[in-house]
Parts: sequence; structure tokens; C-alpha cells
Amino acid sequence: MLVLLSAAGTLCFAEPPNIIFMLADDLGYGDLTCYNPIIVEDDPLTPENEARISGDAPNNTPIVTPYINSLATDGARLTSFYSAAPMCSPSRRALLTARYPNRLGEWAEGYASAPFGVEATKDPTIGMWLKAAGYATACYGKWNIGETVGVSWPGAHGFDDWLIIDHNTGYFQHTNDNSNAHGQEMLFKTGGIRETSLRGKYLTDIFADKALEFIEAKKDVPFFLYLPWSVPHNPLQSPTGDPQMAYDAGPAGGTSEGRAVYVEMVEHLDSRIGDILTRLHELGLTEKTFIIFTSDNGGQPAGNNWPLSKAKQWLEEGGVRVPTLMKWPDTIPAGAVTDQPSIMMDAAVTVLTAAEAMSHVPADRTLDGVDLMPVLENGNSIPNRNFGWRRRDWSKTNNGLRQESFRSGDWKFLRSYDKNTDGDWVSDYTEKLFDLSNDLGESNNLATSETETLNELRTQFEVWRNDTVNLNAEFLIWNPDQLNLDVHQRVSYQWTVNPTGSKNIPNPSPLAKGFNLFDYAWDNVMEGKVLEKNDNAVLVSDPVVLDGVMSIEIQPNTQHPYPNLYREGYIDTTRFQIMKIRMRISGAAQSTLTTRALLRHSGWSGDDILFEADADGAWHEYAIDLTRSSAWEQWTSTGRIGLQFPHQDSNTITVAVDHIRLESRDGFLQLSLLKDEGNGFNLSYSSQVGRTYSLYHRESLTTGDWNLISSGNAGSGKRQSHSHSNVIAESGFYKLVEE
Repeated sequence: MLVLLSAAGTLCFAEPPNIIFMLADDLGYGDLTCYNPIIVEDDPLTPENEARISGDAPNNTPIVTPYINSLATDGARLTSFYSAAPMCSPSRRALLTARYPNRLGEWAEGYASAPFGVEATKDPTIGMWLKAAGYATACYGKWNIGETVGVSWPGAHGFDDWLIIDHNTGYFQHTNDNSNAHGQEMLFKTGGIRETSLRGKYLTDIFADKALEFIEAKKDVPFFLYLPWSVPHNPLQSPTGDPQMAYDAGPAGGTSEGRAVYVEMVEHLDSRIGDILTRLHELGLTEKTFIIFTSDNGGQPAGNNWPLSKAKQWLEEGGVRVPTLMKWPDTIPAGAVTDQPSIMMDAAVTVLTAAEAMSHVPADRTLDGVDLMPVLENGNSIPNRNFGWRRRDWSKTNNGLRQESFRSGDWKFLRSYDKNTDGDWVSDYTEKLFDLSNDLGESNNLATSETETLNELRTQFEVWRNDTVNLNAEFLIWNPDQLNLDVHQRVSYQWTVNPTGSKNIPNPSPLAKGFNLFDYAWDNVMEGKVLEKNDNAVLVSDPVVLDGVMSIEIQPNTQHPYPNLYREGYIDTTRFQIMKIRMRISGAAQSTLTTRALLRHSGWSGDDILFEADADGAWHEYAIDLTRSSAWEQWTSTGRIGLQFPHQDSNTITVAVDHIRLESRDGFLQLSLLKDEGNGFNLSYSSQVGRTYSLYHRESLTTGDWNLISSGNAGSGKRQSHSHSNVIAESGFYKLVEE
């Protein structure tokens, strides 16, 4: 699928506009009265005959949103606009990358994330391209596509200024029950700094105030303001509520109390959007600003999705068709309405086109959207729009495909998988077919009467899936889903699953150069990881995982077999040869302690590798060449790999680990050249073991002879620096060759 601009080529505008993209969180298709007008009764309104909108009680109470509705009055209302997913994270992944989330891998079809989220260097986003086009950029709101500073937080994705939550928090108490929260503020500002001064202030006000400051500061330059509001996602907390209320307090959706608070939340959001529109007017920026308002997915249980079926989390229309308004004075006619089928990635491409930023998208980068401006400006239609969806549930311990769906023209195909008595998704499914031109509520299943159309959409869906779903992503979910291993290109061996968590070794993509055996910075729990105390139960503490680090205390005089941390299963030893361990040892009497890389090729049979670990209370990273062990070339699916903890006879020690990783030797050499205080460089490496290297220099990158500067031996594999004072730092190019 390629980006479509228009039949006449890219539209050009006199001046690229400012862009404000607002994303509500779980707003229903029927919540706005510009989509679902208030029903006017013949009789005067009475307490028994209150104003209402279409939909089921109690969610059919109207919401007064004059400012949001003004975007429809002064711009365009899109009635067949879709999210790329029925829930938060994959929808945002699609918007920001302008691609189906499925292209990131099957992991991106669910809420859970790959360890580093959407990595900017691998999957660039619209913020990066708009920044390259000269836009000042800011993001204030719910980010939700990755939370690693410099990798997947907004700064890496092109945003100059940001204040975000990664996941939903309380509206006044900005924390949540995520494993890495621990009661702390989960509000982060530019640079990844935790913002602790705003507790007790309502989130919508925090983000709106930042937006107003940004508009004022950037009024003289083109700007892109991304506002992924957290409203009206749970918890349902009124802006007039007690600022001290617990982060998870609030009524349930689907109740009158919950709907009442939901209405207050959306109406307050509308008032703050009104402040933004007013400020644009005061600064003379209204005509220069392109505004988009939509929702990340269908409404939550307190929302009104009329006339659609189901809600967020599901691939029925109520989960993916969302209210969408676009305003750009003098470009988009006021009061325009279009039923053109469109999807979240279209909004991204429309923004890039309006900003004249498409030239900054790499030529080989497939975007899955089209420019909607010919539709909005001239009423043109874009024929043959096809959309596909997959909805997945997965975590560290399970993986199941819930639904698949495909729309082609007015026809929609829906496949829903069944559950067994244990609540697990199974391979049995039900298929349905709907004609959306006269059945938005999906109440008339035509699968048995329109078999030819059903077969056509099945075939089209398979083509879409084969083209779009990345089965060879760098990060693969280690548990197969309910279909079969072959479909997901997993290695062919029998998985064994611990009911309380998988102790199996994760199965990496065929393209991955490395993967984490243990990564406490990501999953932050011990569940599924085996810590064997053996005969030392009274001398070894239970593990504690806090802030991405696992720690245990080991008292003196432990006996063989010593405590160890491991996972078990198959490893492709032709692809991975290096184990990296990051560890800190405190409290020891000695400066180093003998430690083992645990390598048991079959059960407990194997050949460990001993190494000396620093015991100075500081973090050290070790790299172990696993090919030195005879176990490596004998590895079986019952093999066990990990770390046998150090021991001593005098002091109680604390051992902390934050990750253990396997990497390929190909491209393994990792180094940095840092300018020394003198005229040379420090050569710093963390990943070389038992091999020599040579450092070469030449003045030109492409011509001339490489001159040997120095050579050395990586030796122990610990992180080290060698000073090379004879390296001229002022000019030229350097390369490192592993001998």
C-alpha cells in the first residue's frame, strides 16, 4: 500500500498551517450532539421527560460541547472515520507512524508493548517529519507508545517540548497501579524528568495550560501541537471532585453515577478546548491553523456509541468507528459532511501533506494513509478503500487472537474467536458479514446468504494480512497464540508453560541480533523466572524487584548447589554466542567474587563459565563468550541458562541484576571513542571477550590508506577504557577491526 495524494498530484497551499491534533480517549461515536442530536419532544421538558439523545440509558444523557461542535459547524464532519485499533496503544502507534500497528509486529496488535515501545530510530513518526519541515513541536497528554527516554519517549520522536503520562493515571493524583509506579508521580516532562509539583491539579487543566503557553510562545512560527487528552478514559473523576481522591476512585461505567461524571469530564474538556480556540482567535491564528479532533477508539462503558454495536476493545463498529472533525478556514468548507471511508493513518498523511512535510518521509517508507484534503476541500471521493484489523490479547503469560475484521466498500467481514471454559481464546471462530450501507448496527448477519461476497472478503483479508502483519518483527511474543506455531514462524519444539508465568526462554525474531533473558526494567516482576535457592533457603532472601532491578541478599556460608537464576528452553546457538550480564555486588569483604554463567545444555547437565565479578557496590556489565562452554554446541530444548550467584564465607552480600541478555557475535563489537583531556581518545568497550582489536585512522572517509593507530586485547569482558594518547582527535575517520 502506498501513500495516495490526489489525482492531480500533491495539493499545495499558500502557507503551511499550524496544526493542532486533538485525540480524545474512549469518546463514543454517539456522545457528541453534532453526531447524535438532542431529541426534541412535543411536550415541554419535565423531570420525567428530560432531554436525551439516541442510545441506551443511562448513557443517552446529552453532553453539551459547543466548542467541539463548532469544529463541525466551521469545518467538516467525517461519519465513516475509523481508528486503526479498538484500544489506546495500537491506535496511537498507527496515528504517529502513519502505518498499521501490525507492521510493528503482532505485539502491537494488543495493549502490551515490546520492551522499548516504538523506537524512533527504527519506526519514525510524524513528529520527526514535521520537525524536519521546520515546525515547532509539542506533545501534552497521554503518550502510550513507549517510555524509554531517548528511544521511544516524545523527545526521540521529534517533540521539542512535552508533558505526558504514559498510561492512564488518576486525574488529581497522577499515579497508577503499574508495577513501576510505587505511588510516585507518573507525569513526565521534557527530558524524561518526573514532574512532582502538579499533584492535586486536574490533568485536563495541566495539558490545556501547557497548550496555551506553547501557542503563545510559538505564535510567530509554524507549530505542531499534539494533544492526546486522557479524557474520558477511566477513572471517572469529576473536575470539581476532591483533589485528594485516590487515583483509582470513581464510579463504574454503565451506571447513572458513572455517566454523570463522564458528562462532566467531557464538558470540562470542551471548555478547555474553547480556551484554546479563543487564544487562537486573539492571536490572529484561527485562519492559519488546521485542527483535527477525533477519538483513539470507540467509547468506554460510560460512553454512547449509538447507533453502533459494541464498544472499545471490540472490532464491531462501536469499537473502531470514531467521531472526527477537521477545521481549516478558507480551505475546508464550513459545515461539510463526508461519508468517505477513512482511517487514522489518513489523518496523519493529511497533516504531513498540508505541512508540506512528505518530502521528509524516507522514499522507501510505506505509509498506510491517503491525503483526505481533496475529499474535504472539493467533495471528491476516493474509491476502493479497504481496511483491516486484528485484535490481540497478550501478556508475559498468555497470547490470544480475539478478532479479525476487514472492510471493503460497504461490506464488512468479522471473525470472532471462541473461548474455552478456562477463558482462553481457541482456534474455533464465528464469521459474520454486514452491509454497512443500511446496517450500521451490524444486526443483520448475511454470511449465509451472501457466500460469494463472504469468500471475496476472506480472500482480501488474507492478502491484507500477508502484506501488513509483520511476523518477523525484532520482538516476538514468546507464547504462541491459539492458531499454531507454523503460522507464527516459531521454532518447532513443545512449549511448557508455568501457570504462574512462563519460565521459557523468549523466542526472538529471525532478524533479531539479541534478546533479553531477564529485563526487570521492562516487566518488573519475578513471575515466571526461576530463582533456585536449593539447600540455602534460610540464607538467601526472597527476591525484591523495584525500579527495574531485582535484588537478593545472600548470607555467608551458603553450600553447593548455590542459588541461581535461570530460564529454560531452546536457543539457536548458531545465532547467539554472547551473554551480557549487568550486575552490582555490595557488602563483600573481597574486591571480586567468583561467579558463574549457568549453562546446562540438558536439564542440569552442562558446562558453566566462571568469571570474576567486581564487588565494589557499583554497576558493572560483563560479556561472556558462550562458545567457550562445551554445553553450547550440545544445547537442547530442556537446557537451562542464567546466573549462579556468587558466595563468600564472611559477609552478607546484596546482589542486584537489571538484565541478562543474549546477543549475536555478528556486529557485536560495541565501542565509543571519547575525546580525552589530552590530544587522544579513550576507546571504551563493553562487549568484547577474549579477542584482540586494532584501531585504524585515515583523513578521508572514502580514499587513502588506513593507518594502524594501536591495538589491544579485550580480555576480561568487563566494561573498560583504554587511553590512546597518540590518536589525533582533530580530524579524520576511525574504524575498529576485531581480529
